[in-house]
Amino acid sequence: MDAAAFVRQHAPWLADPSLGTCVVGSQALEAACRAAGLAGPAPSDLDLAWSAALDAGRALLEARGCLVPTTTGSAERGTLAAKIGDLRVEITTFRAGDAAAPIEQRIHADLAERDMTIGAIAVRVADGEIFDPFDGLRHYRERRVVAVGDAGARVREHGIRWLRYFRKAHEHGFTVDAAIRRLQDTLAPTLLLRLPVEAVALELRAVVCRTRSPGRCLLDLHEVGVLATISDVLARQFDGRPAGPQRWHPEVSQALHMVLALEWAVAHTEHLDERDRAATLFAVLCHDLGKSDTPAAAWPRHRGHEAAGVPHIEQLQARWPGLMDQRAATLCKHVARLHLEARRFGELRAGTLARLYEDFFRAKDYPLELFAIAVAADAAGRLGHGDEGEAVRDRVLRDLMTLRDACASVDAGGLRERFPSDLDAFRAALHEARARAVEAARRATS
Repeated sequence: MDAAAFVRQHAPWLADPSLGTCVVGSQALEAACRAAGLAGPAPSDLDLAWSAALDAGRALLEARGCLVPTTTGSAERGTLAAKIGDLRVEITTFRAGDAAAPIEQRIHADLAERDMTIGAIAVRVADGEIFDPFDGLRHYRERRVVAVGDAGARVREHGIRWLRYFRKAHEHGFTVDAAIRRLQDTLAPTLLLRLPVEAVALELRAVVCRTRSPGRCLLDLHEVGVLATISDVLARQFDGRPAGPQRWHPEVSQALHMVLALEWAVAHTEHLDERDRAATLFAVLCHDLGKSDTPAAAWPRHRGHEAAGVPHIEQLQARWPGLMDQRAATLCKHVARLHLEARRFGELRAGTLARLYEDFFRAKDYPLELFAIAVAADAAGRLGHGDEGEAVRDRVLRDLMTLRDACASVDAGGLRERFPSDLDAFRAALHEARARAVEAARRATS
């Protein structure tokens, strides 16, 4: 859509020249690309900036009957929300500059406060004029993420930008400007630890859930010395250690294994809703965290890394609240413990399978598909084996469904009546009955 035209159509009073209302953010970039004949982004929201101070802006929106509630934090940042047409639109007071200065100067001062040049573009609603004082369109054409002005100054203002520069580059498939990559020469990554933990967690979550290749983005952050500050155990996934013996891991590098596994998972979770997709991607990210404990003398093997990863997942979740919810963390721990065992169900004893059902998969709402996708991503994340992932996913899901159906077919109530006062005997009998049901189901499907 032509965002400026949309605003003029549905809220013509916002085109008052004294307000200086501008389309900003990704819609402004899209408009600049369209004017230049380039294929731009596909924005899903609409953000505006204007000269009105917070209270004056609130009064104006109330008078027009379009003010909608927003958070206290948004208001503290000078941001209000309005219903324009059928869209919820956020409107923010220009971030800097003299309130008495001409509108053009205020627009320029506002754009100078933004983090990257491709985000420092504005389209004035009144006349459609495009403001691009920092060559954001040129950098978009060059597929580069460049800081507005001095990269170090931008990061000192808001430390989260250090992560966001890399995340945005990997969202768009762009390169990161050399000035940003050199920040480690003058800034200590520990400045990230002075930020609200929720802010860092949300940015790291966006790296995993929104970039084209989360593994490559994390590798980038490792190479510039930032990832270890956030999580040393994640950084050790990209420190050059082997993934395992080359006959099992022809990609050799654990970093490459993570890149390939996550790329396969990104491609095979597009049909999931946001919560399920995030849980699956985090399960893939965390499935090998136990390998970080392996001493170099034991390489290339990582014996026992499956269960060893569970405490690291718990620590990661505790350190960065908001990174993953409890359901995702549980899936991560299960995939870490079982990602090798789950691919050899046919080799396991019926009693072992019954115990797996009892310990992990018994809940009726257990996300079997998500578990199967994460396990398959590990198999597909081996050089030259990407096309095996779908078959592994389907086989694991089929095995889990067979296991669930067999164990659920046992009449637990009837067994309980046989052992009314001996809980241990009941549990043992129930386990044996489930094991027999699993063996019968396996014979029926063999």
